[in-house]
Amino acid sequence: MFILFTPFSYIFLTAYLLVLFFMLTLRNFYIFWLYIEVAILLFIGLAYTIFMHSYTQLMLYFLMQTLASFGILVFFTLGFDYLLYSALFLKLGMFPFISWYLNVLYRFPSFTLLLSSTLHKLPPLFLFYIVYRSVYTNFILASILLSLIIGGVYMLTILDLRYLIVVSSMANNSFLLIGLISGNFFSFFFFFSIYFLTTWLVLITLKGILKPLIYPYSYKHRVMLLTVVLLLNIAAIPPLPMFLAKFSVIFYFIQSSPLSFYLLIVLVLANVTIIARYCQLFMKYVTQVYSSSSVYLLR
Repeated sequence: MFILFTPFSYIFLTAYLLVLFFMLTLRNFYIFWLYIEVAILLFIGLAYTIFMHSYTQLMLYFLMQTLASFGILVFFTLGFDYLLYSALFLKLGMFPFISWYLNVLYRFPSFTLLLSSTLHKLPPLFLFYIVYRSVYTNFILASILLSLIIGGVYMLTILDLRYLIVVSSMANNSFLLIGLISGNFFSFFFFFSIYFLTTWLVLITLKGILKPLIYPYSYKHRVMLLTVVLLLNIAAIPPLPMFLAKFSVIFYFIQSSPLSFYLLIVLVLANVTIIARYCQLFMKYVTQVYSSSSVYLLR
């Protein structure tokens, strides 16, 4: 659930958003890297004020982010480009560094999960754009496609809606990177905006989704309707906004990549898996809500 903020939470959140805004104007790698470290500290400070229990997962997140930042600085300075991109993949939780990202974010409070899976991705993504060289496109595409494929496979085994959101966050990194590689910022920000709004609405309704039987029927009906729209939107069912956003990202990438045909096949197959899983999850959810007092599938 979303936790009530303290005055310190608002201070950290305001400073964090200001740092993210000013980062958009930077192009120098070292200054940008410094701003990223400031943003990480502000994010940890904000998360610390709203955590209710153990801080173990927060400290692990900070450790992994710091390790990735150190690697980015060292590898950029030494000119080890492949290792530089690997450090960026570590920071974003992409292949081959998926496990830590999924296990840590799953245990975050909803607001911290929202920030870490949306806004906090922007600094490493923009840094990726600064250091991106087209000669390394194949290496980057390999991580993008494997992240998407593994995300689709994970979804086939998941019963927990919250964990499904975290896996979707990891898989959607692939589309965010494709948007940057294509060089079209309209498609990138369009996809990011729809993704942010959908994740926010899902997390807001998560409490009602998990405990639908304690509410009156009319409320359950509204929650169900909103759940339908959100699940179908996350699954990118046409013609919902997430489908249009993904189509826009893929369309502009097709125009700029010689490997676009093979990439398109993999993207379509991976998305078919994701769509099928969300539809299956929705049908099971409907059955559970209206036939049992147990919400096992969405615990």
